[in-house]
Amino acid sequence: MERGRWVPGRTVVVGAGVVGASVAYHLARLGHDEVLVVDSRGRTEMPGSTGLAPGFVGRLSATPELTALAVDSVATYGSLVPDGGGDSPFREVGCLEVATSEGRLERAHRDVEHGRGLGVAARVVGPEEAVALAPALVDPQRACGALYVPGDGAVDPVLLTRLLVDAAERDGVRFRFKTPVVALEHAGDRVTGVRVGADGEVVAAERVVLAAGIWGPVLAAQVGVRLPMTAVRHPYLYTRELPEPADALGDGPIVRYPEHCVYTRRHGRRYGLGSYAHTPLPLTPTSSLTSAEVPFHEADFGTALAEATALVPAFRAAPLGRRLSGVFAMTPDELPLVGPAPGVAGLWCAEASWVTHAGGVGRQLAAMLLQVGELLVDPDRLAPGRFTSWSENRIHEAALAHYQGIYEAH
Repeated sequence: MERGRWVPGRTVVVGAGVVGASVAYHLARLGHDEVLVVDSRGRTEMPGSTGLAPGFVGRLSATPELTALAVDSVATYGSLVPDGGGDSPFREVGCLEVATSEGRLERAHRDVEHGRGLGVAARVVGPEEAVALAPALVDPQRACGALYVPGDGAVDPVLLTRLLVDAAERDGVRFRFKTPVVALEHAGDRVTGVRVGADGEVVAAERVVLAAGIWGPVLAAQVGVRLPMTAVRHPYLYTRELPEPADALGDGPIVRYPEHCVYTRRHGRRYGLGSYAHTPLPLTPTSSLTSAEVPFHEADFGTALAEATALVPAFRAAPLGRRLSGVFAMTPDELPLVGPAPGVAGLWCAEASWVTHAGGVGRQLAAMLLQVGELLVDPDRLAPGRFTSWSENRIHEAALAHYQGIYEAH
């Protein structure tokens, strides 16, 4: 195991979702032996964005930073196995980006070259091969062909997080569940710890890492730090369980329809589908919000999901099941916030990251904090203070605009 530079004092990680668990895992792997992770959730609960994630892990992105983080995440996820053996939480199923127009098909050819430059193998397939790869998800009457990225895959986010927690604990990390952080403790311009629980216990720390997802800005604001994140609601729809057998993670590739802002996959004996083809719906998290799932309203997402189910063959006849409205965070440039917070010593961030990039984000943050090893990404590209000169309104509008155009990044 590569050992990092000795860092005196405790590091407290706030949040035990997939990002916080990844940060703890990588800190311990690099030799930091005094790491505590605190989270309001119970050990077996998953109320944050991690528990709602559909588990897509696509590596090819327009930005080399996201690609580097995703590629590293795949390597981390593939190395994890349950105690006593078993399958990795990551399954390489491939990804099809279906073109329903000749223009999009031309873009697919350019994406092959783009992927080659980033070290991600991809190829263009014709409509017949696209249908053969995912017959339940690709309409032969609509498909002109597809970009096929065979090394992409899917994870079970809950299992993945549990394995990261288990591995971190074996390396000496302590986890305190059912321990909500109610405030950041600080003296002047330095964070000195966290205040937790109803009794206001103070946990002293040399460093605090915010990996609290949509709740991160709520805590950061207490010490005068503005995190440039906008929380957005997003719909996902499942079919009911189908009678034919399937394995735990599902058969066949992930399928995206970039022109229609739709993505879909099989989840065992169910199919799942999400859509971005709706007016962006921001949400302002507060400390009283206890879950990243909020009420689903037909008026918000009904039209988008109806159009999406008409596009994907499996959803035209299958009985529909659970509909959910989850919340996740966007930044104005889609890149996560990783590194020291501006203006407050001792406060670090690992925020605005998805399951796709969480493994790489954890490694990047750990390498920066311990000052050891090579970084995956230029730290300035992920710096939490890179939008300091932007107004709140500009940050908000840019993040929402990016939500609407999210598929242009792939």
